[in-house]
Parts: sequence; C-alpha cells; structure tokens
Amino acid sequence: MTAGMAAGRTTESVEQAKREGKKSLVLVVSKGGADMAYPSLILATTARALGMEAHMYFTFWGMQLLTPEGRKKSMDVFSPEMQKAMAAKFPTVEKFMEQAKQAGVHIHACSPTMEMFGLNKQNLVNEVEDIIGASTYLELASRPDALTLFI
Repeated sequence: MTAGMAAGRTTESVEQAKREGKKSLVLVVSKGGADMAYPSLILATTARALGMEAHMYFTFWGMQLLTPEGRKKSMDVFSPEMQKAMAAKFPTVEKFMEQAKQAGVHIHACSPTMEMFGLNKQNLVNEVEDIIGASTYLELASRPDALTLFI
C-alpha cells in the first residue's frame, strides 16, 4: 500500500466517522510506557488536526505518564538503540504531551487511581487539565458522538 492509498483510506475513515456523527475521540491510557504513550498521543493530536475533540483519560499505570518521574522512566521499555532512533524522529514524551495540550487535547487524571497510588495534584505535570472519576469518564465515553479506544 502506498502512502497515497493510506491517506485516501484515512480520509474515507474520517468521513465515515463524521457521517456516523463521531466528533470526539476518548482514549483510555492505562499503561505507562512510551510504547503506549506515543500511539495515544499520535491518535489524540491527529483527532485534533482533523477537527475532532480529543480526551485522554489516564488511569492505573498510565498515571505514570502524568508524573515527572514516571515520564522519565517511560522510555525504559525501549532498548538504548531504539531510544536513540526514536529521539531522532519523535519529540520526547514530555514535549509531545505539551504539544498535545497546546493543540487542545483534554488531559484527564483518574481520581480513584490517584487515591490508590497516593498521588495528589501537586504530583502531576502541568498538562493535566483536571482530575475526574469513573462516572465523568463514562459520561464522555458514552456520548453518541464519541469514539472510545483503550490504549
């Protein structure tokens, strides 16, 4: 498949989602490694670029990506060689999350997970918009215009 074919299929998929009334993307980020951070950030920023609303709900191990020390450790899932290769092509997780926030991605921390891990708002990075519970997440995810994915 060529890049042009892939772009055409993406445009068709977006158009289909619009016909179905999908105007927002809600991602559940439940893993704390960069191998899960990058796909979720790519999807969220792409949704924004396509004019969709985008929400990222960080829960369980995904909360590590919302703490400064957890972010630093997130690249440990990759070998040193892979880390070097990624650094040449992608922004850091920190920078990518900043860019996502600037693009209008809503970044939510899970309050039950914070309680379980003994975290408070002061432990979180600046990009976190708010702290929400499962009921608020379910309100976002169950909207008829929402496409919900677990990463």
